[in-house]
Parts: sequence; structure tokens; C-alpha cells
Amino acid sequence: MAVIRVDNYIAAYGLRSQSKDIHELAARPDKKHLTDFVNRRILEALHPGAEDFLVDIGCGDASLLRMIAVSSVKSVGIVATKEEESRLQSAFPGLLIKAGDARSLPLETGIATKVVCNAMLHYLPSEAAVRAALGEIKRVSRSSATIWIGEVPEIDEYSHFGIYRGTSMLGFLWHLLRRNGTRSFFGMTRRWVKAVFGSEQIVLNSAGMFYATPDRIREMAETCGLRLTTFFRHKEVDARGSVLESRFRYDYLFTV
Repeated sequence: MAVIRVDNYIAAYGLRSQSKDIHELAARPDKKHLTDFVNRRILEALHPGAEDFLVDIGCGDASLLRMIAVSSVKSVGIVATKEEESRLQSAFPGLLIKAGDARSLPLETGIATKVVCNAMLHYLPSEAAVRAALGEIKRVSRSSATIWIGEVPEIDEYSHFGIYRGTSMLGFLWHLLRRNGTRSFFGMTRRWVKAVFGSEQIVLNSAGMFYATPDRIREMAETCGLRLTTFFRHKEVDARGSVLESRFRYDYLFTV
């Protein structure tokens, strides 16, 4: 193994696809209960039925698609890399998965009656990229389609929570020492030694985060041809089952 440096989420998710635990593709390690809770809320809002075609952009571990697989809802999941596509198709051969850029979706125009784009926009590298993705959502959606765009932060959470986004192991160790103390510092130092000698892998991700206020998201989406129906603070659930309201993230429902 090694210390791997990445500066974009396409590379990061290519690495996630190599994990033994396929739930790593949902980017919520050890929190499958949270992924399931979020997916249930999305499906309750969209109410997909037999007449619908659902597109899940950034489908993660395909858990939402698997939830609706028992029904007759037609669907496709979009992932960023061929590695994710191959991993998901091997694990769940009954699902339709396609690799493609959110800014240029590998789908025909007007195919979707329901669109899910949850916890994905903030991974895009710029406002221009987000506008392009919103334009693609509009393109693949039929008239009167219902669109869920979820977990869009209104602030830079990396900065707020002091999450390291550099490229240097020494910088990362200094960051841990200052913010978390000696225990975290020495724990990561041991991991670094293991990485150097081949038994551990450390990923240093320096990619930033897109964030925007609800007013800004509405303006961007409307410019791309989407009409806001409603928006609300994102909700999550902890390991004890308590429902929590996000401090900084919002979910949106749009139509065409």
C-alpha cells in the first residue's frame, strides 16, 4: 500500500471502489443505517411508481436502487468511474449502472420522471460545473418530472470542521497534533509507517467543496430550467435512532 494523493472526487471514488466493504461507495463508513434512513426519506418524497423511470445520479452503493428493485420501477444509477460501474454490476447484476460525468450524463433526453441527486453536487469542482450538472438534470427530465437534490451545504464544512485538505503527510500530522492531540498524532504516525512498508493505505484528498445558500441554489437551478417546489433542512439519524436536523445542509425538490 502507500500514501495516495488525490485532488478530485473521481479519483477518490475510484479508490473507494476497491474497498472490501461495498458500502464505502456511499461515503458513510460504518453508517449503513444512515444511508438507509436518507434513502427512505427520498423515496417518501418522490413516490416512484410502476410508470416512472428513476435516475439516481451519484448512486453510491446503489442502496436506493436496491430498495425499489422489488417494485416495478425502472431505474438507472450513474457513477463517476468505470471502477464503480464494474463493482456494482458484479455485485448487483439485476441493476442498470452507467459510468458518466454529471456534467454530461450518458442518458437520452427526456428519459426521467424522477431524478435523485443526493450528496453529490458538493463534490463538483466549481459553480460552473454545478450549473452544467443542473442543466443535464433538466435535459434528461421529462416535463413535470420530480427532482430531489439533497445535502447541499451552505458553508464550507471542511473549513468549519477543520478537516485537512492538504497534500502533505507532515502537514496532516501537524494538523492532527494541533486539533486532536497526541493520541491522534501517534495513531496516524503508526498508520504512516505501515503505509510506507506496504500494509496500510492512506488517502490524502485535497479536493474542495462546493457550497451555496438556498437562495443561490434556487437562482442557479431556475437559470437551468428547474422550478423550485420546496426546500428544507436535511435530516439524519444517529445510531440510537434519534432524528437530527443538519446545521448546514439543505434538501430541495424541483420540477421541470
